[in-house]
Amino acid sequence: STPLYSSAASDVYKRQVVLSSCETEHSKQYLTFSGKIENSKDSILIIVGEGMSKTIKIAEDGSFKDTLKVKESKLYTLSSQNSGRGIVFLKNGYSLELTGDATDFFNSFIYQGNDEGADSNNFIVKRFSFGKTAGNIKGFIALEKEDFLNKVTHFKNGMDSISQLYSNVNSDMLKESNDQNSNFFKKLLDNYDTMHANMLQQNIAEEKLKRGNLAPEFLNYENDAGGTSSLKDFKGNYVYIDVWATWCRPCIAQIPYLKKLEEEYKNKNITFVSISTDDDRRSSGSWEKAHDKWKNMVKQKNLTGTQLWSGKDNTRFSQEYMIRGIPRFILIDPKGNIVDSDAKRPTDPSIRTLLNELPGI
Repeated sequence: STPLYSSAASDVYKRQVVLSSCETEHSKQYLTFSGKIENSKDSILIIVGEGMSKTIKIAEDGSFKDTLKVKESKLYTLSSQNSGRGIVFLKNGYSLELTGDATDFFNSFIYQGNDEGADSNNFIVKRFSFGKTAGNIKGFIALEKEDFLNKVTHFKNGMDSISQLYSNVNSDMLKESNDQNSNFFKKLLDNYDTMHANMLQQNIAEEKLKRGNLAPEFLNYENDAGGTSSLKDFKGNYVYIDVWATWCRPCIAQIPYLKKLEEEYKNKNITFVSISTDDDRRSSGSWEKAHDKWKNMVKQKNLTGTQLWSGKDNTRFSQEYMIRGIPRFILIDPKGNIVDSDAKRPTDPSIRTLLNELPGI
């Protein structure tokens, strides 16, 4: 017969197994998110995603704990008001335990354990932090071809090695992350030659627009007052150029402030020139309609200063002054040299400080 102590020991063992199972088993209906963020000045963590918004209270010591239910297993935005923003992969059934430092929000995050939840989120943090070491994409494109290819290989290998550190990463999330990386590097490789050539041209243009360099010329732009005007016609005066268009609402919003600025400096050595960039593309393919829009608005708004239209020279003008958006303001000195190729707008009070400090104004 079986000894009594063996039977009793067996019962104790079974109870221990049951208790242990109860302690580690987590409901698949929701997830638990807890942890501690050192040096936190915030009282809440905010988790946001499509169809879900959750606020989690942070105690004075930086600790937090809450449960939440997600409709879909995916990446969500994790943020706090003063510390920053990051991402978190959530899936019902996870028991996430986080430690981190608010002074290095997200980059310092470490999830405890080696289960799917911890591995998936540690993987995200590591890839994100490693990706940041690449710097701006311009740093890739500016390199010559051999150095560019070496840098791409370095970061591709680095991203792959991170995935090998965490064996329990959620397979769907891993595939999505790998696909995104593959697409990113493929686009870099496919478009390098074009982007590199464009960057070289941009660098040349930026060099030309540095303070003290001769401003790119514009010639024979139609003047609303009659005849044509060129940049050289304004030599001897400072020139504050407003690059605008009739379809540009932010440009129109600057008009009252520009008029006021013109009035304040009407007895100073400065000319205010507005150059309309209205073209056929926003006028049903008609240059005549573009021209008429400019003329009509000059009259309707009673625009002051010197009103010019760039017409078909707009593309060259915009390229040489690197105009990617309007309104754009340019300040040129009496010798025709650049003072500021991207000057402050009339709505910015600091424009007056700049103008008042100009020698001989």
